[in-house]
Amino acid sequence: MTGQQFDLEKLRPAEHVFEPDPRNTMFVRVDRTNGTSRPIELADHHELISRYVLHAGVPSEIVLQFETARNVYLYAWFIYRFYPVAEHQCLACLELALRERLKEEIRMGKVKRKRPRLRLLLEYAVENGLVRNEGFSAWQNRGAINSRARVEMEKVREASEKNLTEWTVGESDIQITAEDLDWDYVKMLPDLLPMLRNDYAHGSTDLHNWSVRSFQIVSEIINQLWQSPA
Repeated sequence: MTGQQFDLEKLRPAEHVFEPDPRNTMFVRVDRTNGTSRPIELADHHELISRYVLHAGVPSEIVLQFETARNVYLYAWFIYRFYPVAEHQCLACLELALRERLKEEIRMGKVKRKRPRLRLLLEYAVENGLVRNEGFSAWQNRGAINSRARVEMEKVREASEKNLTEWTVGESDIQITAEDLDWDYVKMLPDLLPMLRNDYAHGSTDLHNWSVRSFQIVSEIINQLWQSPA
């Protein structure tokens, strides 16, 4: 990056440890009431990841691993390449949680294999109602979210075909259809989440800051696996 005093991809010099990774400060927060914007700050970054919390009914060993993932995400403010590390840890925590919650079912042979993979654990949780559509904020807002996701994929496809370097999605582009409203959200999880986890586990060069989406999904799954004391 032009004007950068150190190589962002190498060990951070001690005197620059507490400086934000400039790739984070390229993003802005928009005030929808007056249309003004300002650069994202550490407080915004912290507020975003602090939304995703496991309730008191989740075993402490699971909470500890999830908190580790949240802290790695928090420190991605300083090291941008921590985002995929945080997401990998988050998905590993999900498998740990499912294995702990279903340990009796696994012991009794109700779940295929003595050490089932993440996909099999998720399939069992979904098929047996431990994880339901109603427990996900994305499903509760499924119409708008599905529509936006569809439009974004269309824009990405168009950009790829036309070799475009920039594209935008405006509110006027989001037209909710009946198909957008018909969404069995949990059915996609056994395919989506193991694919993400395996991509990291087998080595990946992906670099993005979207990992907070996995924190939302994983926290909502784990919070359904155990009853909240409240």
